[in-house]
Amino acid sequence: MAALNRRQVLTAAVALLLLPSLGWGAGFALFEHGNRAMAMGGAFTAIADDPSALFWNPAGMAFQQDKGVQVMTGVTLITASQDFYGESPYPGDGYKASQKSQWFYPPHAYLIYPINDRLSFGFSMNTPFGLGTWWDEGFAGRFISKRVDLKMYDLSPNLSVKLSDTFAFGFGVDYAIGQIDLTRTIGFVNPYTQQVADVGNAHLFTDGVGNTAWGWHAGLLAKLPYGFSFGALYRSQIDMDLDGYGSFTQYATGYADFDALLASQIPFQENAKMKSKISFPDYWALGLAWTGEQWTFSAQYSEMGWSSFQELPIDFIDYPALSTTVVENYQDANTFRLGAEFRVNSSWALQAGYLDDETPQPVQSMSPLLGDGDRTGYSAGFSWIHGNMRTDVGYLHLTFDSRSTGGLSYDGYEGSYDTTANLFGASLTLRW
Repeated sequence: MAALNRRQVLTAAVALLLLPSLGWGAGFALFEHGNRAMAMGGAFTAIADDPSALFWNPAGMAFQQDKGVQVMTGVTLITASQDFYGESPYPGDGYKASQKSQWFYPPHAYLIYPINDRLSFGFSMNTPFGLGTWWDEGFAGRFISKRVDLKMYDLSPNLSVKLSDTFAFGFGVDYAIGQIDLTRTIGFVNPYTQQVADVGNAHLFTDGVGNTAWGWHAGLLAKLPYGFSFGALYRSQIDMDLDGYGSFTQYATGYADFDALLASQIPFQENAKMKSKISFPDYWALGLAWTGEQWTFSAQYSEMGWSSFQELPIDFIDYPALSTTVVENYQDANTFRLGAEFRVNSSWALQAGYLDDETPQPVQSMSPLLGDGDRTGYSAGFSWIHGNMRTDVGYLHLTFDSRSTGGLSYDGYEGSYDTTANLFGASLTLRW
């Protein structure tokens, strides 16, 4: 029995290292970095005429000198629901579970400072990745994931150059800070009962302020005849080395020799040092917009290079037997966005938008960590301008295509995932 359970212990201990793979799916990539842009479906790269240009296209700063110094701050409130429907062989047809309700509130802040009539400086803070998942304690997939909390912050200085009255270029550097907190149950077949027992808890987390890495981005904006404008944006791949810990807590099973065997193989009551590395995908977008006296229409096409995320190495410094490499096999994903704005008068404007977003996640890697699908979004919002103050309010409703693992799950956890999300946000801009 001891030899058999030793092998089981090592196998399951390696499986727990799947935890970090959650944070990097399309479902956790955020593009709501300015609520006027969100209300226009994110089709903003060819517009970029407010401080959120620092995310969508830094070249847009160059055409905002007449607005003086600008500061925008805001927050987006996000709530999502996900239902899981089991399939054979495990957890079986007829099984259903739902995630607990949660609210997330990624903030954004932007500063634009015109240096002269050709050069502008900007600084931004936003959250390009975030959110989490939370399943009940008795959830059948608790051995894969119970709860996840992911935060990613981006601090970015930017410069824009107005090369002519119709053409500008902008660029910036990205200082990314990542924080991860993930929890799952460790389960083994108890040799005395032949039933799966909850024998412990695994908690993976980064230390202190998290892990950091650098990247860069650049954009251009051209004002074309007849009210048209063209914008392009590129954001580089960011390679982040992850340093953290695995904390393992043991649950007593009532069988002393079984508990002792588990304790001899897993570093319970210890923070085991962990290292990993992930490449955040690059991103490019092309947009075309038309602006008239009262209307603006915009279309945008973009791609995230998720094919950079093929595997995730996990190394435990003091416990090499627990080290492994997680296969993900993500694919590049495309997004199409449409937006419109109607300026009612000098004080009020209305926005609407649509987006079609492709998931990069293959069905094999779908799990309670992340069960993603192609998304369709519908958005609306309004702006109120009063003197040197502007308030933007936006709403975005996302529906995800129902998607099944189709018997191909890497984890052997088969089923389909149904997801919806609602995003509410407000941004305040002051200028002087």
